[in-house]
Amino acid sequence: MSTHAYSIINPSILIGELPLEEQLRLVRNRGFRGVELWWPFETATPSDSAVDAVLTTIADSRLRLVGMNLYEGGMALGNRGITCWPGVDAEFDASIEVGLRFHEATGVQNFNVLHGTLNDHETRDVQNDRAAVRTARAADAFSTVGGIVTIEQLSHIPGYGLRTMAEVTEAVARARDRTTTGTILVQVDLFHMFNMGDDVAGYFRDHWREIGHVQVADFPGRGAPGTGVQPIDELLALLRDQGYAREIALEYSHYENNDPFAHVTVAC
Repeated sequence: MSTHAYSIINPSILIGELPLEEQLRLVRNRGFRGVELWWPFETATPSDSAVDAVLTTIADSRLRLVGMNLYEGGMALGNRGITCWPGVDAEFDASIEVGLRFHEATGVQNFNVLHGTLNDHETRDVQNDRAAVRTARAADAFSTVGGIVTIEQLSHIPGYGLRTMAEVTEAVARARDRTTTGTILVQVDLFHMFNMGDDVAGYFRDHWREIGHVQVADFPGRGAPGTGVQPIDELLALLRDQGYAREIALEYSHYENNDPFAHVTVAC
């Protein structure tokens, strides 16, 4: 079992089949103090009452909302972001506005922008440039309330535009070139770095200042830390030793014996 203690978890990937109220109740009862969430609506334009209902659920949970994804195009449909898609500026901008409402109500400051899968009708450069413009627009909007935007790799989604850390680094640079006031950083997901065979220790030593958020799952299996073979405790200690002081959250999906929180040490 991992000995690193965590205070933040992502229930969306772990127990997302349950109603949000139940997800947060289970997390709170297990001792966690904060959560990050995937986009909690089926569309980019939820009604005011739908937004209010989610915000009330979060407030009632007494959990801190650490971060959230912007609209991803429908997770149930297999989509993982719309940022590079043509013809969806209205949806993208609508999700920014919802994010600002979440900030106002909860104080959340980390907003993860998912790149999306590439189409076969345009060049990669055209789609990447479109994503950069939108990512910069989101970063500038959230900068008005002290928020940041993050970009992450998704190694297991065929056709996803950012499958490697090198591609993420390039995407961050493109978007930064188009910002005026925004902050754009990398969201590190250890599972995806392990899956791609990335040099995690080297990345932490050389690029820790570029990291805005860290998500943790073991490999193989995408289970809790300690269920795979990766030296997660040592890697996180290295990252902290470099000076990293931002959030570290659990984002694993597989568990056994009907206990989603087995093998996890929760920070007191």
